[in-house]
Amino acid sequence: MPVQVAGFAEALVRCQDFRGVEAQTLESALAKSDEPLQMQYADPSAELPLIRSGSEFSHLVFVQHGTVVPWQFPHSELGAPFLIGEHELLMDAERWVASYSAVSPSVVVRIPKRLMTQVLEDIPGVRGRMHELVMRRQSRFYWISLATSGTPRSRVAAALVSRLALEDRDFGVDRVIEVRQKDIGRLTTMSRSAVAAGFAELAEAKAIRWGAEPGARFTGEVLVPDVELLKEHAFLDVREREIQPLLGDEEDE
Repeated sequence: MPVQVAGFAEALVRCQDFRGVEAQTLESALAKSDEPLQMQYADPSAELPLIRSGSEFSHLVFVQHGTVVPWQFPHSELGAPFLIGEHELLMDAERWVASYSAVSPSVVVRIPKRLMTQVLEDIPGVRGRMHELVMRRQSRFYWISLATSGTPRSRVAAALVSRLALEDRDFGVDRVIEVRQKDIGRLTTMSRSAVAAGFAELAEAKAIRWGAEPGARFTGEVLVPDVELLKEHAFLDVREREIQPLLGDEEDE
C-alpha cells in the first residue's frame, strides 16, 4: 500500500535516528524521490519472517506500529517507532544480516535504500546519529553476551551494564536504571529466583542498591553508585573462567 510522504515524515521523525530533525525538513528530503514508500501489515509469525537473512537489502523497514524482534538469543524487542536497517545501510550491504519477525500485529513501512541514502545526503546529521545508535547497540550486544553465562551475580551485572551502554551511560557514578526483573530474566536467560539471587549478591557487594534502606522492596529502579564496580562483577566469571587459563597456558610454555 503506497504511503503519502507528508504524513509519513511526521511519523518517521519520532524515530531516534531523526532526533532533532524537523518534520518539514525530512518531508522535503523524502519528496525528492519518485520511489514509493510501501506500507505492509505484518502478522506475528515464527515461520515467515518479515525480513529474511541473506535476502536483498533494497529497503529499510520502519516499524510504525507493533513490535518486531530479530532472530537472536536473547531477543531484543524493537517497538514502534523503530527503524531497521541502519547497520546494513551504513555498511553499504547488499543483503540483510539477520532475520526479523513481528511478535504482535504490526504496521511497517518499507523505505527504498536509495531514498534513505538521499536523505543522508540532504540531512548530514542523520548519518552521524545512525552511527551513534549502531555503536551503542553493538556495545549493548557485547554486554549481553556476558549476561548469558556465568554466575547469577555476573550475569545480572552484565545485563544492567547493557542497559546503560544502550544509552551511552556505561561509565561514571550514581547511574539510575529503570528495569523490570523479568527483563533481566530475558537478557540473562535465568529463572526469576536466579535473577533475584543475582540482585541480592550485587546489593550485598554494594555494587547496586534500591530503596531508601537496605532490604527495601524492589520497585524497578536500581541505583549504580559506581559503574566500574558493577563492571568488575560482570567481568568476574569470564576473567576467572576464560582469561586466567589462557595466561596459565602461556606461563607453562
